[in-house]
Amino acid sequence: GAAGGSGGAVTSPDPLTRETNVQSIGGTGQTERFVAFAERHRATVNMYIRQDKALLHNASFSPLVRFPKLLDFDNKKFYFRSELKRRNAHQRFGSVRLCVRREYVFEDSFHHIVLRKPEELKGKLNVVFQGEEGVDAGGLTREWYLTLSKQMLNPDKALFIHMSNGLTYQPNPSSHIQPDHLKYFKFAGQVVGKALWDEQLLDAHFTLSMYKHLLNLPIGYQDVEGIDPDFFRNLKWMLDNDISDVLDETFSIVRSQFGEVLTIDLKPNGRNIAVTEDNKAEYVQLVAEQHLTTAIREQIDAFKEGFQELMPPELINIFSPSELELLMCGLPTIDVEDLKANTEYTGYTRDSLQIKWYWSFVHSLSQEDLARLVQFVTGTSQVPMEGFKALKGMNGPQRFNIHRCGDTRRLPSSHTCFNQLDLPEYGSEEQLHKMLLTACREGFEGFGFS
Repeated sequence: GAAGGSGGAVTSPDPLTRETNVQSIGGTGQTERFVAFAERHRATVNMYIRQDKALLHNASFSPLVRFPKLLDFDNKKFYFRSELKRRNAHQRFGSVRLCVRREYVFEDSFHHIVLRKPEELKGKLNVVFQGEEGVDAGGLTREWYLTLSKQMLNPDKALFIHMSNGLTYQPNPSSHIQPDHLKYFKFAGQVVGKALWDEQLLDAHFTLSMYKHLLNLPIGYQDVEGIDPDFFRNLKWMLDNDISDVLDETFSIVRSQFGEVLTIDLKPNGRNIAVTEDNKAEYVQLVAEQHLTTAIREQIDAFKEGFQELMPPELINIFSPSELELLMCGLPTIDVEDLKANTEYTGYTRDSLQIKWYWSFVHSLSQEDLARLVQFVTGTSQVPMEGFKALKGMNGPQRFNIHRCGDTRRLPSSHTCFNQLDLPEYGSEEQLHKMLLTACREGFEGFGFS
């Protein structure tokens, strides 16, 4: 759309240039006005940045980096990569030579990398697979990243466990059965950071809460859905209903570990404090934190330590959790016709007006926004090798499904454990397009613990 909105002044044909020239970062007032302007003209501002990538490095546009929700993913990605290069422009890094056995890529690479200082890891990789011909002109490095990321997630290593969708991974709370497990988690973080540094892709899709940890974002109780859908439903039921005289819970959880039953307090003396209607919100908060953070805090901290050796937090934090997955794993190729052929409807039919509008919207999306839609509904951008017919939910095979729901003033919502999109019966195609795009782009904020 046009960047206009400031009336009929003809002295400058370009309101974007006219308004931003006065908005150099000269003080809070100017910055606030510029950010408000960028919100009103988000599409046009991003178009200008796309045409002149240096804009985010100059005084007029640099405030946008502090408000990354106003920037499109491709512009953030360019800024991130150019800023990494700029910060390291005067440093010279030697090459990092790795000679590894293909079947022991994880262990051999660990022994090579554990000895190196963070600055050394910024050097160019030169990979040799033992006993194989081949000079690394880039192809062997790509293969090393993909092979290593698969081995890193292998359940036999006991470092990560995969979720019920069969696609995403989370640190294993019982990883200490693996000697040196925290050193391995630090190494895994270094590998992910190094892949981003080298602009290489990984075959490693983590849970939404894991990406949030890497970005230092608050975890919400909704994030439990990606780990344990049944438990999430129980927590939601508690919040939505009066639990007086219904539940007999205390501020503690019971865990079985290697045949031993452990009682873990969620707060001091929690096993002797009853959960009531008045304190249930605190219980839900604490039990979600236990699941998503406390039980794997050591593992997350070790992973982040390795990750941050190569990735400055203030730079990587411009991305949202869903964007970090796309940065790490790349844009999937999404076949819209395959998705359409494997979508089911409840309350709608394939001939409903809203469904026709929906598919018109989906066909108009870029691959990036298609990936966001798939992330929003299924919890990950990864598509099964066999296509959408092989999607899984918490109870086994579960196709992409669209449910009709009520309030048309609300954004669409999703239940990732059922690959379910709740789509209100919007009154116009324009409203449906606008609400869906907003939900896909903003839908990862959720409810945070303060």
